[in-house]
Amino acid sequence: MHNFSRGERVRIAGSEKDSKKIYIIKDMKKIRKGGILYLLKSLEKKSVLRLYYEDEESVLERITKFFYV
Repeated sequence: MHNFSRGERVRIAGSEKDSKKIYIIKDMKKIRKGGILYLLKSLEKKSVLRLYYEDEESVLERITKFFYV
């Protein structure tokens, strides 16, 4: 698992449907059973908030460079 901080831009890796969507980390919380729960906000005109649980099987991917197309 990665160590992210608030305000970083991320993408959900391995998800065919949401692999192109980019999110900003709004908040995060460590879960007792292991893993981290993230509150993500999409970077779209009609942005949505999404809860995402990251463990060994699910992975967020850091976006290092961001360009508007």
